[in-house]
Amino acid sequence: MRNRSHLTQWLPWAALLAVAALGVGLSAGSSGWGWVGGEIMSEIRAPRVLAGFGCGAALALAGALMQLLTRNALADPAVLGVSGGAAVGAMAALLFAPALAATTGAAAVLASMLGAGIGALVATAVLLGLSWRLLSRPGISSAAGEGTVTLLLLGVMIGSACAALLSLMLALAPDAALRGMVFWLLGDLNGVQHWWPVCVSAAVALLLVLPHARQLDQLARGEAWAISLGVAVATRRRVALIAAALAVGAAVATAGAVGFVGLVVPHALRLLGVRAAPALLPASALVGGSFIVVVDALARTIVAPTQLPVGVLAALIGVPVFVHLLLRGLR
Repeated sequence: MRNRSHLTQWLPWAALLAVAALGVGLSAGSSGWGWVGGEIMSEIRAPRVLAGFGCGAALALAGALMQLLTRNALADPAVLGVSGGAAVGAMAALLFAPALAATTGAAAVLASMLGAGIGALVATAVLLGLSWRLLSRPGISSAAGEGTVTLLLLGVMIGSACAALLSLMLALAPDAALRGMVFWLLGDLNGVQHWWPVCVSAAVALLLVLPHARQLDQLARGEAWAISLGVAVATRRRVALIAAALAVGAAVATAGAVGFVGLVVPHALRLLGVRAAPALLPASALVGGSFIVVVDALARTIVAPTQLPVGVLAALIGVPVFVHLLLRGLR
């Protein structure tokens, strides 16, 4: 009953926020504010707004899952190395994009998306492969939270390796491609046209974990507690990992390495009182998507016609808001 009351209390407000954010995003353009029709709306604004909403939803959902899964307040989509793997794959594709762009720009975009998807898949496969025996034996991993600690350590090591590979690629990149690669690493929605993969991926990830959200709450209280209540700890952890990897891979493939959202949005919702996983997961997706859409609208209009990287502006706006919520919560 408590989870149901949380759903009815918070989700309508989150849905209303999403509708308002989509309206703001569709009315914002590099030439100024205003509602336009025709090809500008259907081919430029609408795909970008939908892609931004999908990316924010996917990253915030993945962040909420990581925090529940690891019982770590600092966990975000990058903590298990999935974001790093996706970034390495997309960056490797960008190194070959100039040759592809000479024939068709769509080929370069598709190559970047394919590279990010493969990178996320490889990082997830490595993580699951290294921890498979541990995750399949919850009775052993439950002692002192060994499963969670090992998962975090493996993720940090994978992320560190991916960061080293990204630095190596930047050092070896030609000058002509360096600016585009740096902007992509900052998080950029400029020129995005393929919006549906990330939206579908975020929806599929949510559908994978939402039916067992209460068990994720029990797992967040401790593995021993969850096992005593009959929760299949290894299965729930595996499904959550796969869902997070799917969401993060699609988001990175679409908009680059947009950070901050997966860490802050779930925390902000908890500070506002949304704590039960059945309400937290869908609310994180809706609020995360709304946040990125509004920030991207500002990124297109603040210094128009110049467009700012959405990842940079998200941090500049989100940090003071989150600090305010945190201080208010402490008081």
